[in-house]
Amino acid sequence: MSTLSLPTGAQLRYDDVGSGTPVVLLHAFPLSAALWRAQLTTLSDRFRMIAPDLRGFGGSALTPAPQSLDDYADDVIALLDALGIGQAIFAGLSMGGYIAFALWRKAPERFSGLLLADTRATADSEEARATRAANAELVLQEGSAALAERLLPNLVAPQVSPALLAELKAIAAANPPAAIAAALHAMAARPDSTPLLNQIRVPVTVVVGDEDRLTPPAEARVLHEGIAGSRLVVIPGAGHLSAIERPAEFNLALTELVMRVEAGRA
Repeated sequence: MSTLSLPTGAQLRYDDVGSGTPVVLLHAFPLSAALWRAQLTTLSDRFRMIAPDLRGFGGSALTPAPQSLDDYADDVIALLDALGIGQAIFAGLSMGGYIAFALWRKAPERFSGLLLADTRATADSEEARATRAANAELVLQEGSAALAERLLPNLVAPQVSPALLAELKAIAAANPPAAIAAALHAMAARPDSTPLLNQIRVPVTVVVGDEDRLTPPAEARVLHEGIAGSRLVVIPGAGHLSAIERPAEFNLALTELVMRVEAGRA
């Protein structure tokens, strides 16, 4: 793991392991790059796996505090510039998917492929914005562990192991309350990305857990149907955090996408 100070003012901690086709992993809320442990350890013998802690999460500093998802996207672009990477496959899960859409708005030429996991294109409803505002107030008043206890059981399938649930709660609880609140406000303010779907011309895979209650398979089908030539993978027994709940199936979907990208270059 390494840390870089970027032109955006952010200081990001990131993993950069393996070699070959670069794959950038954008983690879910309210976690960190630790979400990707199974991908970093299993796939780094085949691809170059890059997993940043988004601003304020994990080992990345909160200052300057992000004002929108665009700030996280700017950090990712600056990180790739610093690493000398022109194009990459981006894999975004949940909030990471929202950031992938922000990246596409800013720099579609940086994409060689895209994996959207357990996410949606639409903006928040008024009810969802109100819930995020309430959660931001809760985390600032009661702390990150309190919010983790409230949110994490709803992010995984009911049959997930107690050990994995405890690990996820610990990852979330370690993040500063101000970072979590900032991300909640940024997600609530994000624009509708539905108009982008028919513009995406790189290889795309849409992944969803069949027990995802937050962004269920119906949301994934909207993405799949809106992005021409995309592949839809529904992972049995996975909830909203499919990459860590069912890593073998997730890794297979990601590997297939990388192989499609590589075949297109041959």
